[in-house]
Amino acid sequence: MEKSKKTDMAFIASMNDDLLQNILLRLPAKPFAFASCVNRSWNIVCNRILSLPKMVSAFSRNPHQFEAVEEAIDKALSEPIRPDFVIANITCGNMEDTLSLISKRVGTRAPVIVSVVAGVLGKEACNDKAGEVKQNDQGMHICPSFAILLTIGYLPGIKVDVIPVIQSKEDTEAMIGDKFVMAIRNFVSEVSDHAAPACLMLFGEDTHATEPIIRKLDYAMPAETIIVGDQKGEFLHKRADELRTVELHKDEIRVLAGLIFARDRHRPIEAGRVQFHTAISRGMSPVDLRYKVANAISTLPKWPATLMTAKRIGEAEVLNGEQILDDIEANLLGNPLWEADPYIGVIKRRKYSVGLDQKPKIMASLVFHQVTGADEQYLTVNGAGIKTGDHFQVYIPDLKVAEASLTAVSSQLRNIMSKPNKQEVVGGFVFAASGRGDSFFGRPNADTSPFLENFPELRFGGVFCDGEIGRSLSVEEAEEKQVTISQRCLHVVSSVYLIVSYACS
Repeated sequence: MEKSKKTDMAFIASMNDDLLQNILLRLPAKPFAFASCVNRSWNIVCNRILSLPKMVSAFSRNPHQFEAVEEAIDKALSEPIRPDFVIANITCGNMEDTLSLISKRVGTRAPVIVSVVAGVLGKEACNDKAGEVKQNDQGMHICPSFAILLTIGYLPGIKVDVIPVIQSKEDTEAMIGDKFVMAIRNFVSEVSDHAAPACLMLFGEDTHATEPIIRKLDYAMPAETIIVGDQKGEFLHKRADELRTVELHKDEIRVLAGLIFARDRHRPIEAGRVQFHTAISRGMSPVDLRYKVANAISTLPKWPATLMTAKRIGEAEVLNGEQILDDIEANLLGNPLWEADPYIGVIKRRKYSVGLDQKPKIMASLVFHQVTGADEQYLTVNGAGIKTGDHFQVYIPDLKVAEASLTAVSSQLRNIMSKPNKQEVVGGFVFAASGRGDSFFGRPNADTSPFLENFPELRFGGVFCDGEIGRSLSVEEAEEKQVTISQRCLHVVSSVYLIVSYACS
């Protein structure tokens, strides 16, 4: 027996680095971590393997929460990886239990976000096949079944942490928006030589404060900062090196959590560079109906909605809700797209600043609000923040636009690989509108088709959400044929793609 052990050790010691690397590459994360401690030469090989970034996702539709979480974790940790961050998206169930299970398996070093979403999509842990799970279109109150998507990332050269937005009773939206922007800038200044983060992934609660904070963030961050996320849901978070999530005090509410990706100032010169990219598949087409808000009344902030009247652009007559709806019906008569509820795209020209020292500047943002009703007085739309004098145009969901846009996104992803520095795509995530999916396209996996067509081996993930976040510009024609270029960070009936690539130095 003793001779056999010596023979085994001699064989292990005699292995060249290429053979050893080939073996270690096949180990799950935990045995790989043990292997890195065997001796100095093994540690060097392990560090060489971990010099390449990874972002892996896996989802389980096992109806038993504990088993589903374990399945997803086992799959995500089935290859060498050192978790820099963890995202868990669940369709229902207990967020605290999910967070506790994840922390036990991956340790306390990595920041974690757990969120409740309208559905998940990606590759299943049990068979590596693409699939999607979406709750009943009538809402998640109808016996939702448990499903989880787990995403674990290791991005050398990038520092990652979670920064939350917690609102107390006394805090105004402007105050918490300023605090959030300053907290992000402070984190970046501590770890990076850059002035702003490379990427922000946002997970919001369904509160009236979420939208204005996201728009302030869009104003405050430079154009090269990628911003993606889910505007409306529920979340828990744990910051790096914390043992558990922070308990809320009385009268505090969660508003938003941002996963912040900042470039590490201590990144080795010889290391490659991680890049973040975004693409958006739109699913709306404009109707040739433009109005100016004549009067707007916001309802209670807990369930924000706006009652409004409006004038056609260039006309003096004030229209009530039924007259505006009659306008829309007459314009869409015979159009099969009229079956879907229309939206209005409101151009909100607002003053923004961060802190008291900065002079406010005007930024135009295009924000969508769904039409929910009409009567002899008002048109009712969901959401708040609409003011008298705002301009808006009518939009409707459009399958042809969505299909064409998916093709354009797929082409965009192909272009990433064709760039001269030979970038390798190492991760992907999609935030898809809950109104999309197979019920919208009439075929499975449409929203993930850009990943499947271009990177069939990539272990991507994604969520269905109610309010997709993704930065872009819009060109809108306003009164007297003036053209307004507006920011467009909040979307509907769209899919927002985050692509993570790596280029060797």
